[in-house]
Amino acid sequence: MKEAALNVTNFNGKGSFTSGLQEAIDALPKSGGIVWVPPGVYTLHRHVRLRSNVTIRGAGQSSRIVRAPEVASPLMSEAQAGETSVHVENGSEFTVGMEVSVFDKAQHGWYATHAFIVDISENRLHLDRPINRPCHPERNGGVAHAFSAFVGWEERGCELESLCIDGGDITVSAIHLVRTVDARVKGCVVQHWLADGVSVQGGAGAIVTDCLAEGCLGHGFHPGTSVQHSLWTNNIGRDNGRDGLYFCMNVRHSVVSESTFYGNGRHGIGGLADGGDQYNVVANNTCVNNARHGIEASRGKDNTINSNICLNNSQEEPGRYSGIALMDVTGMTVTGNRCLDDQ
Repeated sequence: MKEAALNVTNFNGKGSFTSGLQEAIDALPKSGGIVWVPPGVYTLHRHVRLRSNVTIRGAGQSSRIVRAPEVASPLMSEAQAGETSVHVENGSEFTVGMEVSVFDKAQHGWYATHAFIVDISENRLHLDRPINRPCHPERNGGVAHAFSAFVGWEERGCELESLCIDGGDITVSAIHLVRTVDARVKGCVVQHWLADGVSVQGGAGAIVTDCLAEGCLGHGFHPGTSVQHSLWTNNIGRDNGRDGLYFCMNVRHSVVSESTFYGNGRHGIGGLADGGDQYNVVANNTCVNNARHGIEASRGKDNTINSNICLNNSQEEPGRYSGIALMDVTGMTVTGNRCLDDQ
């Protein structure tokens, strides 16, 4: 039986907040299929929700996914848990249909509220779901038009292929996959996103290959939250605000290989072992000109670092940071690496 295939341009009509992407995905049969994204610019006002066994396939860097200009405003009063509206200083630049994040210094990342605006009355934004945790003006509370481009939540076999996701200059990573099984991200470019580039949290069997994450404010790549059996290979993470690739909590049985991480604001590869990461392999990577360590591993055990090249790191403060930093680790296998400086 031939796999169902739809062209996103047939769904990119007036009233779509995702340039037809969500509508095309939703129009596929339950068995899944392919959404073809031909060359062009596709503007998002909210995230695109992925589905099991659905592939979003572009034509490379000519298939550009961009986010609408960012809008933000401080909170004027407490956003109380359970309420479905928020009072902001200036509601005039928000529009109905936008996705927003409600946050403060204490409630951000996983703890922020992500919702769609369903109505606006002067400076009060009415949301499609309740606030999950209280946010306060005195804690720099605010509302921002901040969101992921693609979200996969507990899906199986969802794929992104040959797309350029351009932010224009953690829970709003460009690609944010949560508890997925056998997800695939192949040949995608993420540029200048306001958080991480590619984030895979939980689940198993994800493969991220042949991707570029550059100029993101957070990490380039971010496996975390107990993800298992994932493969990250032939990727490039460069000029990101934090790590080129960051191991978060309890990553197990995963491989990072044949990749290049350079010019990042912290480590080339960071966080390995910390937070319970175990039985992972970091092999045949090149970590060059990063601000701090080339590869950083601390407070953990039973990971392998093999045959990597770490060159000219410690750019933030010459001589302070290592090619490979091992701090309070046990049972680590570290072999065949080259750490050097040729500046």
